[in-house]
Amino acid sequence: MIDLISIHIAKTGGRSFFEILKNEYGDTLDPRYKRRHYFPKKNYDNELIDRIPENVKVLHGHLLYKHVKDIHSTHKSKLITWFRDPVDRVISNYYFLMLRLREDPNHKQIRKCNYSLMDYANDSIQNKMSRYLSGIELEDLFFFGFLEDFERGVDILAKRLNWRNKVEEVHINTSVKHQQYKDILTSPEDITIQMRREIAKLNNNDVELFKRAKIIYKEKFGA
Repeated sequence: MIDLISIHIAKTGGRSFFEILKNEYGDTLDPRYKRRHYFPKKNYDNELIDRIPENVKVLHGHLLYKHVKDIHSTHKSKLITWFRDPVDRVISNYYFLMLRLREDPNHKQIRKCNYSLMDYANDSIQNKMSRYLSGIELEDLFFFGFLEDFERGVDILAKRLNWRNKVEEVHINTSVKHQQYKDILTSPEDITIQMRREIAKLNNNDVELFKRAKIIYKEKFGA
């Protein structure tokens, strides 16, 4: 039985959270993390319900709700995720991709190597948080937290799940290494209020989702 499903929306602290889950659940946490590891043939429309090892009790990865919908309903799994300010999430994703493209000249998105932030914002998957959670309501999640308040969220979740192991120091990788790459077209100091407004407009569904999540979070978790 799958007890817990953690949907990792890109650039919301998921790698750090994976280590926290591993500390608590050990070998019962599926070691797969990236979507391509769950879908080696890249048929992302497939369900995962028949392809999880018997010893696994916890899933965490870049999985859309549609990938785990049958598991969630059949196993009555607890579903959790983390959010981040939508504009900050897009900006973080931009720098992450720019670094990847400079480290891997054979990357499948290498054509975007010289994109500005706004080029990327216009030519990338928009409203990612809404896309990941399409098919489930916020109220039906067992827990959700925010990268901006990650440690408190982890503490709330640990109590709700009665975790036995102490959560060690929570490390969130917020460092930006792009300073070493002088050829990245948009640097942080170039980002204007107008650019942030345009990114918000492109990701309006996520902006609204984030606002609703903040309200429900206070009502549901008292924080």
